[in-house]
Parts: sequence; C-alpha cells; structure tokens
Amino acid sequence: MLHICHRKLGNAAEAEEAAQDVFASVWKNAANWQSGKAKVTTWLFRVASNRCIDILRRRRPSSPIEDIREPEDPSASAEEILVLQQRDQTIRAALDTLTPDQKRAIELVYYQDLKQSDAAKTMGMTLGALESILRRARARLHQDLATQRDHIEMSS
Repeated sequence: MLHICHRKLGNAAEAEEAAQDVFASVWKNAANWQSGKAKVTTWLFRVASNRCIDILRRRRPSSPIEDIREPEDPSASAEEILVLQQRDQTIRAALDTLTPDQKRAIELVYYQDLKQSDAAKTMGMTLGALESILRRARARLHQDLATQRDHIEMSS
C-alpha cells in the first residue's frame, strides 16, 4: 500500500499518511466490500488511488525550493541524484502525454504489478481491450522517450 501511495504522490511523508488513511478507511468500511464484485486487492488499490487523488487535489502550488528533495540514499552523489530526478521528470512528462486510459493501464500493470486480467477488470474492460491500450501506450512512450533522448544528445 505504501508503495502505491509513494508512487502516486512522490513524497514519503505524504505516502505514509495516505497509507494510514487507507487502512483506517478500509477498517471502517470493511463491511461494505462485496466479495463477488472485485478482489480485495483491487478494492484496496481503488481506495488508495482515491486517497492519493484527494491529496494531489489539495496540494497548493509549491515554490522551486520545495521541489528539491532530500537525497534518500546518503551515499548517492549530487550528480547521480540530479540524473535520477531528470529521468523521473522525463518519464512523468512522457506518461502525461498518454490518454487517461493508457496512463491508468500502464500504472496498474507496470507500477502496481497487477496481472493484465486484473487490470482489465479494474478498468472495466476486456483483456483484449487492455492489451490494445497497453500496446498503444508503450509505442507512444517509446516514441516520446526516444525523441527526448535524441533531443538531449543533439544539445550536448
């Protein structure tokens, strides 16, 4: 649960708070879960996603100094951290070019490690439709990231 929240929020403190909120909500609403409609993991993912969306909506615009993160690994050099941050920004920017369905499919399958069949159920579509969406999303990401790489290489 913490991994899901951290991936969506990008902030360890907010992710921990969100994960705690998710478990509290699940505890309070456990009787409302309908076993025949979805897996528990699917329900948990939905609750976590909704909580993260709530937090993201309430975020106020941050100043550039707030965007600078403390390094998580003290042995990493400043240059390594910068490279990782630039890579993450590039990937996030590429993900933001996808349609909402493509982005959600990528997140479910690659970031949340759901099986494609479970991701298709979560999104309310057939497995074939999900596979088609993933194929288009991967092609778009490949194209966008290759363009970014070429642009970086040309300006170096």
